[in-house]
Amino acid sequence: MLQTVISDATFGPGPTFTTDVGFDIALSPDKKAFTATFSGLEAIIDGKSAPPIATRVFSFSIPLTHAEPEQEIPFFVSGFAVAEKGANAHLVFSVNDQSSIADLPTESKEGFVHQLKYKTTEATEAKITVFLLANRDSKSDAAVHLNVTAIDTDIAKHQN
Repeated sequence: MLQTVISDATFGPGPTFTTDVGFDIALSPDKKAFTATFSGLEAIIDGKSAPPIATRVFSFSIPLTHAEPEQEIPFFVSGFAVAEKGANAHLVFSVNDQSSIADLPTESKEGFVHQLKYKTTEATEAKITVFLLANRDSKSDAAVHLNVTAIDTDIAKHQN
């Protein structure tokens, strides 16, 4: 017989560290889920006079308690990328010692959701970092706009 194990893992009570980008974090009453929303977390190249490479980094930490070793907690990064032909948009997402990379399609005008399936370690907090990279050939006038609007997770909803 297959038995579902209920996790006691929780987040909170709130961030213990954050870098400079404005953001809000909403923690669920049971502390098993949160959504961080952003204003201004973006990398933009616009016009011929703009530098050919733009980057942006944001990090925050939130306590993580009672997680079982190797428990999988999915984190989702959402936003949008608009990259003209000849321009590129890339996202690096990291939780503690695990990272994933998304090369977002060129000529795209679509929103994206990128997932990282974090496997817990003995860490007592989730240290979350997003790195945005926009680039183009220096002789090009192609524009790119990469924006992250939210990071969220829900331990209870996604446990096996």
